[in-house]
Amino acid sequence: MPSIGNGMPPQTALALRGQQEVGLPWDTASQLPPGGDDVLDLRDLWRLVVKHKWMLVSVAIVGLLAALLLSFVRTPQYLASTTLQVDKRAARVVNFAKDEQGGMQDVDDRTRMGTQLELLQSRVLAERVIDELGLDRQGLLQAVPRKLETNERRDIDSTDGDDTGWMAMVENIVDRIKSSYGKLSVPAANSVEQLNRSEVVTAFQRAVKVQQLRNSSVLKVDVENPSPQLAARIANSVAQSFIALNLERRMESSSYAKNFLETQLGLTKARLEESERKLQDFARSRNLLTLDEKTNVVNQTYLEFSTALSKAEQDRIKSESEYEAVRSAPEMSRPVLESKTIQDYKTQRSKLDAEYQENSKIYKADFPKMQQLRAQIDDIDAKIKVEVQSILNSVKNQADTAKRQEDQIRTRLAQTRQEIVVGQERSVDFNLFKREVDTNRELYNGLLQQVKEVGVAGGVETNNIQVVDKAEVPLFPYKPRIALNAAIGLLAGLVLGLGLVFLMESFDDSIKFADEVEKMLAVPLLGVIPKVKGKNDGPSIAMIAHSDPRSHVAEAYRSVRTALQFSTSEGAPRRLVVTSTTKSEGKSTTSLALAINFAQLGLPVALIDADLRNPTVHKFMGMENTQGLSNYLAGSHPHGELVRATDIPNLWVMTAGPIPPSPVELLTGPRLGQLMDELQAKGAEYIIFDGPPVLGLADALVLGNQVESVLYVAQASHTRKSHVKDAFKRLRTAGIVPRGVVLTKTTAQNTAYYTYDNYYGYGANEKQASSKAKVPATYAPPTEPSLKQA
Repeated sequence: MPSIGNGMPPQTALALRGQQEVGLPWDTASQLPPGGDDVLDLRDLWRLVVKHKWMLVSVAIVGLLAALLLSFVRTPQYLASTTLQVDKRAARVVNFAKDEQGGMQDVDDRTRMGTQLELLQSRVLAERVIDELGLDRQGLLQAVPRKLETNERRDIDSTDGDDTGWMAMVENIVDRIKSSYGKLSVPAANSVEQLNRSEVVTAFQRAVKVQQLRNSSVLKVDVENPSPQLAARIANSVAQSFIALNLERRMESSSYAKNFLETQLGLTKARLEESERKLQDFARSRNLLTLDEKTNVVNQTYLEFSTALSKAEQDRIKSESEYEAVRSAPEMSRPVLESKTIQDYKTQRSKLDAEYQENSKIYKADFPKMQQLRAQIDDIDAKIKVEVQSILNSVKNQADTAKRQEDQIRTRLAQTRQEIVVGQERSVDFNLFKREVDTNRELYNGLLQQVKEVGVAGGVETNNIQVVDKAEVPLFPYKPRIALNAAIGLLAGLVLGLGLVFLMESFDDSIKFADEVEKMLAVPLLGVIPKVKGKNDGPSIAMIAHSDPRSHVAEAYRSVRTALQFSTSEGAPRRLVVTSTTKSEGKSTTSLALAINFAQLGLPVALIDADLRNPTVHKFMGMENTQGLSNYLAGSHPHGELVRATDIPNLWVMTAGPIPPSPVELLTGPRLGQLMDELQAKGAEYIIFDGPPVLGLADALVLGNQVESVLYVAQASHTRKSHVKDAFKRLRTAGIVPRGVVLTKTTAQNTAYYTYDNYYGYGANEKQASSKAKVPATYAPPTEPSLKQA
């Protein structure tokens, strides 16, 4: 049988050896990349944002415009603020020894400031400010009146009807349920004024905000109102009313304390007067004389005699000591030494002795002058003795006098002591009365002191709350904040847009990104085919690889061809089936484009349309489909050639032929294997089958079991992941593992790589490439004989 090729010997394809092959199938799920296909990383999120960027921008702009519209529609609100300093204690004008301020002395600062915050937001203060400014009468704080319903109507309805039995019981239960539910929404009060007052107070409390400045004892009162003047008035009125209420509470506390102390003081005074009267009566009846609160006359006398006796004993001892000293050593005693007369005598005697000694050197003792001097000396000695004796007698008299005085005082002290002992026996009752008087007097004095202090403190009471900054009339509105609202609206729009994006993507189960293929299917991605806008369904797309080899589509398919050449250790698969999940995913275009690319290598390529249910290759090539693969597999003998040459060098095509009633039975038979053997025997280096889809049909499984390699085609943003997983599950169940996946009709949103038209700059020549890709309706037979039906 003649060769179908051009007579060129088969060429060895590019191939990698060993475990370095690109297309080695991943057999187990354990070889999946970590993370799984359901986990989105930051790059996936960014690509989702880029994919739906215009929707995000649109929703964000809508949110921005809505925020601006609401900001301009709202009534401007002005903010007035006043600050208050809350001290722990008020400034003291008058200090007392036991000055204690009640209330917030023993609590920590957090509790104290929290109490002040609650007081500033209390209903009492709100009603006081409302009444002072007349906010309810002037209608400055509008209250929404509520519609009242009487409870009598519900009570009547619940008791109407005289029916008995189950119906009456059910109606009664239903009426009670209605009555209970109505009480949840209808106020118990039946006064419109009371409800309106409550609404006004609620509106006031919403308009007034109080906050504590951080790490300080300063409170800030903020008031919002459409009127700037009224906002400032309310803020200042809140501060002044708060100070006034605090002072009033203090004054009420002082007044209550004063009244209580005065009452106790009166009772204590009466008890003191009664006890003093009893003491006086008892002292008068017992003839007791008291000098003061501590002692009486007898006790005082005893104390005086005790003191005098001690002094008399000291004087006696001193006198006796001086007497003994003078008597035993007169010359050395103190009185003698202190006597001026004796000292004068001794001076004269010293002079006479000196003169006597001087004359004794000249005269003898019996000399008259010497005898005269001796007589003078003896006379002075006699005078000194007389004077010493006089001093001794005087000291003795003093000692005797001190002794007698001591004895008299001792005797009187003993008498007084006896009187005290007798008086003590009589003063037991007196001391009891006196002790009661002392106790009542101390209590009375203490109460009297406290009454005076409370009275003085109440008159000079100061406040521990001071206004730091008064509220000024604001010049510009506080709300609406155009910039903040615009930012919030823009952010809300972005968040809403992102939510819509994730919602859309959660419902969109298609393959969105090229790198999802290997994560999800555990097979290599062999190529990414870009989408040609407006020309994905025509025959020109597949023919661009021939008509415009430098186009981005041609480059993409050449990249698939190169990946297939590295997919096995022997190079590109000699027999290849191209299949997909469902129809219109680009498998026929991929089959034709790959056949053209392999033919461009100078190798004979046979393209067989094996989709016997929906053949497409003859449409792309402009051929008739009157006979083809179905005729060969069925064993019929029509006239004409089954494998026909094309204008593309080295490329032969076998169309599908008439659609058979049972394509699976034809593909199952041995004729398909014979066809591939015959084509390779005639010189075909590569045989490429345009196979049927996998889901819903058994054709692809039967075809894949007879052809050594399968190439899977999936359309980006169209093919559902669940469908692809089901298709791969069917293939692997049948023992078929695809060499790889080709992702077709991709855009910049589906891949992180540069698009081919951007890289090569051929996007502008797309029309020109498409116009060159037209194929004639019929082809002339090749010069070499072709394979005919046996």
